[in-house]
Amino acid sequence: MLTYAPCTTFSTTTAAGDGFSRLSDDMLLDILSRLSSDPRDWSRLSCVSSRFAKLIGSICCRSWCSHFIPALTADLVSGSYEIPGGWAALRKLSMCCPGLHHAGVLLDEYPSPRCSRRPIWEPHFALAPKGFSREEGSKLLASRFRSDCLYISQWPACVHLETRRKYYLFRGAFKDFKLSTVWKAVNEVKKSRIEAKCAFCDAKETWDLHSAFCLKRGLDFHEGEAVVRAFVCENGHVSGAWVEKPMYL
Repeated sequence: MLTYAPCTTFSTTTAAGDGFSRLSDDMLLDILSRLSSDPRDWSRLSCVSSRFAKLIGSICCRSWCSHFIPALTADLVSGSYEIPGGWAALRKLSMCCPGLHHAGVLLDEYPSPRCSRRPIWEPHFALAPKGFSREEGSKLLASRFRSDCLYISQWPACVHLETRRKYYLFRGAFKDFKLSTVWKAVNEVKKSRIEAKCAFCDAKETWDLHSAFCLKRGLDFHEGEAVVRAFVCENGHVSGAWVEKPMYL
């Protein structure tokens, strides 16, 4: 069971007559910690009240990330208590596939009237989370960006079988993204920005790393389609896909 640091704040901001309004934050955190087995529970409770959303987003998700992805969390935080995009986004990134739309697959066809809005278009739970690798993230980037720190999910990836071929979807995160050379590069190439929301946080736009020439040379096109595509939001969250099969970089 997850443990939390003591919290002395007492809040009565919830609706009158709500029994939870009489409980201290420490008591609520103890209850919430017992609901961590199903990842959907915290998401549902966050919609119940602003108090639940604040506790889950700022404390519960931070404790969860520190417990289940300690190495990634420690490196991304670097002494701070907050991370770009919030703790709930990092928790979602750690366990969810971004879905075909956010990974840039058949981007122009979504949500076209002739294309049904299937669940695989949107983020969903990854079947086999295997952690994140900085080494593989570095290999994905062009040589002049190797000083940037990018973690991407390890194999096996989430496999999506479409009409033409298989797609292996991955996700990841940059450390200190706003200070990275990739962030500078994507802002210099105007055509790299697209109006596609991040799969993990509230960012409204993402940038195409392929169009900004941030990906390793040789990861070009095959039969008219990009072999690797990757998109990053302003908070450094990455969604992407390999074509057909994993490649050895």
